[in-house]
Amino acid sequence: MDQEKLIEVCPVCGNADLYYEVGGYAGAVYHCKECGYVGAFVIEANEEMIEKIRENYLRGRVIENNKKNENK
Repeated sequence: MDQEKLIEVCPVCGNADLYYEVGGYAGAVYHCKECGYVGAFVIEANEEMIEKIRENYLRGRVIENNKKNENK
């Protein structure tokens, strides 16, 4: 049976472009280059999960932008 490939991604936006902000005894702290998330929690996700995270993130951005435009 083929094992599904899992990728470490940002829990906020689903981007895999993460780098270590800090590491050591306390554990790793990651920084997402796309959304700016900084934290110790990342998600190991398959392609389907990444797509859902991205959709949710982008939907939230659209709603946020619409609210900003309404307040102008």
